[in-house]
Amino acid sequence: MQSNTVLSVIVPFYNAARYFPQLLHSIDMQLTEKVQVVLVCDGATDGSLELAQQHISNSMQPECYLLLCQTNSGVSIARNNGIAHATGQYIGFIDADDILLPGYISSLLQVILQHQPDLIELGYKRFTEASALDEAKPRYLHRKTGWLAKDKAMTEVFLANRWFPWLRVYRRCIAADFQFPPGIAFCEDMMSIPTLYQAAQRLYHLRLPLYAYREHAASASFHVNAEHQQQLQRFFTGLQQKQSFPSMPEVLRHILLFNLAYLLYKLQLDNKTLHSFPSQLAQQLKALMRQFWWSPRFSARKKLNLAFAAFFFRWERNKS
Repeated sequence: MQSNTVLSVIVPFYNAARYFPQLLHSIDMQLTEKVQVVLVCDGATDGSLELAQQHISNSMQPECYLLLCQTNSGVSIARNNGIAHATGQYIGFIDADDILLPGYISSLLQVILQHQPDLIELGYKRFTEASALDEAKPRYLHRKTGWLAKDKAMTEVFLANRWFPWLRVYRRCIAADFQFPPGIAFCEDMMSIPTLYQAAQRLYHLRLPLYAYREHAASASFHVNAEHQQQLQRFFTGLQQKQSFPSMPEVLRHILLFNLAYLLYKLQLDNKTLHSFPSQLAQQLKALMRQFWWSPRFSARKKLNLAFAAFFFRWERNKS
């Protein structure tokens, strides 16, 4: 890899053969010598590794790729492995089943080279099939493009609760030790990305739809198990006790706690094997709502759901 790398994008992949070629093609169509693509095979067994190897050998710019292999260890460790081997001044993340929209690389490079922000946020589209991408609605974190006031931008991001790693690119020197929590495969982004916002001083919003996020049944969002919920509950407790993000401003901690509390509530509600709402969690949620009850930032419906989680849980079960 040449030493003039401006941007490294980390692409962990595990058994992604169905969609991987679309992503690799969308990368190769935009690739320049200023970009490094770090592909991290997380113990794939479905031919994804062979697809990556073939793609690199057929690429017009094979020197822009770095292919790493590891035993299956999860997406957090795969991303951390990629970060450790990246040479770019800026780091971005891409999921193996998504697609880069036209202008992703050129737009990012233009902002980086002209402005050198600490953090760049992107616009994106959600899709299920690539044929529907042209009609998909662009989505943005902010109303304006360009430079953002940090405090206002952080509040908007925390309220939106969109922590997808691919939704932003960060300047490596602001968080040289940044990592995702090892062993966490669900909401690992919520447990790590806020660190980048605390470290960043100069935030830039690139209000263009540059990334396409694929929604499908194999996504991690659709496969939440008991271990994932326990990890989330431990993080929730650590956040309450200020063990997680100890220097985070209280207003942002409150927003993060509220969003996490509602996620925990929904996960319990969606778990059809549960016959009663966990009493300890119910007490935690009730205490949280006593603290936030008069806050105008959160909807009355969500506050009621959390304050009386056990009641609404029973009500939902009685309906079904």
